[in-house]
Amino acid sequence: MSKFIKKQQYNSIDENIYDEFVDIDSITIEEIDKEIEDFYIDKEKINNIKFEFDKKLIIKEAIDKAEEDIKKEKNKKIISKVAACIAVILSIGIYNPALAYNIPPIMNVLENINNLLHVDEIASYIGVDKIIPRAVVDDENKVKFVKPTKYKVENDNTEIIGLGNELENSEKVLEISEINTQYGVVDFIHRMSNKIIKPIDGRKNGSIDINPKTIDIALNSLKNIGDEEARDYLHYELSKWKNGDFENGVLVHNYVWHMLDGNIGKALSLDTYEVNKIKSKYFK
Repeated sequence: MSKFIKKQQYNSIDENIYDEFVDIDSITIEEIDKEIEDFYIDKEKINNIKFEFDKKLIIKEAIDKAEEDIKKEKNKKIISKVAACIAVILSIGIYNPALAYNIPPIMNVLENINNLLHVDEIASYIGVDKIIPRAVVDDENKVKFVKPTKYKVENDNTEIIGLGNELENSEKVLEISEINTQYGVVDFIHRMSNKIIKPIDGRKNGSIDINPKTIDIALNSLKNIGDEEARDYLHYELSKWKNGDFENGVLVHNYVWHMLDGNIGKALSLDTYEVNKIKSKYFK
C-alpha cells in the first residue's frame, strides 16, 4: 500500500496552488492538528464574519424593482389597448372615409388608402358591405349609414328593356333628358356602371357610355325612384361622377345591381383602363 498522500501547497512566488506528495510517516501530530485547526470553522468565526450591506436598502431596491416591473407591464397593456383602438378606428375610417367628412384632410387620406387597398372591391366580394353599413354624406351634408338596399324595382313593361337597349346607342341618348320610369332609371345607371367595372363572373348585361350627358340624364331621373334612401344615396354617389371621380364605380354598380335583384355580373373591381379613357376624354 502507498505510504504517500497528496497535499496541496501554495506557492507565494507565482501565486499558484500545486500538489505535493508527502510521506505519511514524515507528518507529525502537531502538523496534523494545525491542518485541522486551520480547516475548522467554529460558530464564533462564523458570527464574526462581516457583511457589508444595508438590509433596508436591499429591501427597498427589491420593492422599487418590483414596482418598476409592474409599471412596465401596465404600460405595455395600455399601449396594446391604445394600439388596438387606433387600429380599429383606422380600419373603420378606411372602410368609411365619409365619417371624417368634417375634417377634409383626414377624409382625403382615408379615401386614398381605401382606393389604394381596393377596400370597396374586397368588401363587396366577401359580402362585408351586406353586414357593415357604408357612411355617406347626404344633400344636407349630414353623415348617414347605408346598407345595400332591400328596395327592389320590377319591370312589368318589356318596352323599358327595349329602351335601355336603344340607349346604348349614343345618338339615341342625345334625344332625351330624363327617364321617367323607376326601372328604366335604375337599369340606365346599371348599364352606365357596367362600363367601368370588372364583374366576378366576367358577365355584363349591357353598357351605356359614361359622359357628361348621360350623367346628367341619370341625375335628372333619380326623382322617379320610389325609395327616398336610394334616391339620396345615388344622388350623392353620381354627383362624384359629374366631377370626374369614378372610384365608387363598384359601389354604385352593386347598389343598383341589388335593386334589380341581380344574380350575374356582380362587380368585383374597377376597370381602371375604361375609367382613364373617360377621364382623358371628358374630364381633363
